Amino acid sequence: MADDYYALLGVDRGASPNEIKKAFRRLARATHPDANPGDPAAEERFRKIAEAYEVLSDPNKRARYDRGDTLDMAGFFQGASFDDLLSSVFGEGGIFGGGSMFGGGGWGRPDTRGRDIRVRLMLDLEEAAFGAVRTVRFRAAVVCGECSGSGARSGTGTRRCAGCAGSGQVRMARRSVFGSVMTLTTCRTCGGEGAVIADPCVGCGSTGMTEGEREVSVEVPKGVDEGNRLRLEGDGEAGRRGGPPGDLYVDLAVKPHGDFIRREDDLVYEMEIGIAAAALGTAAEVPLLGGGSKRVNIPAGARHGEVVRLRGMGAGRLGRRGRGDLLVLVGIDVPTRLSRSERECLRRYAELRGEDVL
Repeated sequence: MADDYYALLGVDRGASPNEIKKAFRRLARATHPDANPGDPAAEERFRKIAEAYEVLSDPNKRARYDRGDTLDMAGFFQGASFDDLLSSVFGEGGIFGGGSMFGGGGWGRPDTRGRDIRVRLMLDLEEAAFGAVRTVRFRAAVVCGECSGSGARSGTGTRRCAGCAGSGQVRMARRSVFGSVMTLTTCRTCGGEGAVIADPCVGCGSTGMTEGEREVSVEVPKGVDEGNRLRLEGDGEAGRRGGPPGDLYVDLAVKPHGDFIRREDDLVYEMEIGIAAAALGTAAEVPLLGGGSKRVNIPAGARHGEVVRLRGMGAGRLGRRGRGDLLVLVGIDVPTRLSRSERECLRRYAELRGEDVL
């Protein structure tokens, strides 16, 4: 039975040319023999994928295939036709040109970018709610002071690599069942950089980096919360031989507060009042986050768990204007120890209310 080309590429029979091309690019990288070393069946899988794409990407061949015509594909993997197909999809560098994800037949210049760094920053609730400027310190690779990051001893420099003529890549022809396949490999002489250092810096061993202490000022925006992360572009480790630095990621944590509980942008303050104050109403001073206080009226007949909302006195809103609210959560303090006079007063109150008490 002939292969189902649509099923091989994982597309519908009505797939567009662009959908077919995307499917082939994805499957070609996954099934290529260079990506599956030691798998004897890899070449056959890749051959079928390539054959399916050759037919379905050509309008005439696809129409004949859909009609059920027999197509002669015997000569496809011989000569230049197969190489032309790969070049049309992946460019002259081949499947892994411009940087191989597998390290097999591809080429890419070495990654000179510095590593990203993660640090943890503990904040007070006030800092998280209203914003702050804090300093974080950490050890990381920094630019070498002796060579200013070049990797070469002071007064010297680099020269063009003779092995690749400064391109960082070497073109090689490889024979396979598909015919002659041209691949690009990283130049071993220069490691893909296209240049070599004749006189390496003693301080960093030609890397352009040394271990050091970093101190970075972090601007914490208002309204951040536990688990938020800040990204400071370019404040990570120094890059290799003058390459771009990495980024600094700051993971935020928030200390518990003695008076307030945070609920997103709102703050909760728990306040207890006595039975008489709850029944008759009262006024009390409520502390505010960041300092000061606000006089709050508790209406007569307040019940346990009732909430008085003070608008705009909560935490700042992350990325937005304004603040959340301060929620005063009322609790009723029922006394457990009473003096004789207090007990007599309560019994008299119970009699007036018709309540049975012990």
